[in-house]
Amino acid sequence: MIAGMGRPKSVWLDAPPRMTRRARKKGGFNYYYQAGGKKIPLGNNEIAAKQEWSRLEAGTVAWTFPRIAAEYRKLFPGFSVSTRKHYETALRNLEVYLRRYTLEQVKPHHIKKYIRERSKKGAAMFEKRVLSAVWSWAAGEGYTHAPNPCRGITFTKAERKTFAPKKPKVYVTDAMFDEVWRRGDDILQDAMDLALHTGQRPGDILNARRQDIVDGVLWFTQEKTGAREGILVEDELARVLERILARKRPSMYLIADRHGQRVRYDSLNARFRKARGDSSWEFRAIRRKASTDSPDLKRAQELLGHANETTTALHYRDRGLIVPPLKRKTPRI
Repeated sequence: MIAGMGRPKSVWLDAPPRMTRRARKKGGFNYYYQAGGKKIPLGNNEIAAKQEWSRLEAGTVAWTFPRIAAEYRKLFPGFSVSTRKHYETALRNLEVYLRRYTLEQVKPHHIKKYIRERSKKGAAMFEKRVLSAVWSWAAGEGYTHAPNPCRGITFTKAERKTFAPKKPKVYVTDAMFDEVWRRGDDILQDAMDLALHTGQRPGDILNARRQDIVDGVLWFTQEKTGAREGILVEDELARVLERILARKRPSMYLIADRHGQRVRYDSLNARFRKARGDSSWEFRAIRRKASTDSPDLKRAQELLGHANETTTALHYRDRGLIVPPLKRKTPRI
């Protein structure tokens, strides 16, 4: 192979018209239908690919779910990293179940059966939402006129209870937080303190840079929502940032390793699990602690950057309601 020439094209002498193939690194080929300036993937099974080719040649385009999922993935560059990761997992699971159906063949009972048979009900309900989003997009692009199969599905009361996402039960007390903090290295300590005093998600903490501190405000652009939020650098947050900025690391990032490289989430999580010991809570629970420890729901909503208080109250108030005792004099004996 001549340097700079790229991967050689495979020679396919008996290729059907407008059908091409490309060698895979793991062996075999991926097949494509080339027409009208579009390159439509046909999968890696030659027999199934030729069957699909024949339908396309006849003018009856059969949009199977894997094909429409491949088209939908082209939107991924506009999604956040975490959204892409979750959507990719959901699409892969849906492709396994719906691979033999065209869009017109998928009906509500297929989706209901999928949810009932899925062992992880919370994941199944999320995958249903992803499927609904993909279907709405496909209909808007003209790929299908079939009704959305996710609509009109009903379950019994007992089933709905099992489908509901499990609300985290653990409230991270100050003692639990301090115990892990003391066992961690300075990188973990910086990340934990920054997460606690800003209420931001782990990914946003790790993306925070020195230049994001402007005129006494630490600015975050939330990876999940794209929302921009500024937090005043004062009180304990000011002391945490002063400590972080004093560290001699050649990096633009606030949370960086000793070589100045941005700390990745997997690396941070490994540090956290090591320092956590026998405790069962996760790093992301610090965000819920920041919410719960806020003086009121409105302050918690603003700190976490939620659009409304309902979301904050539903997902992040873990400690439970704290009320003063009844103020009534006890009779003296």
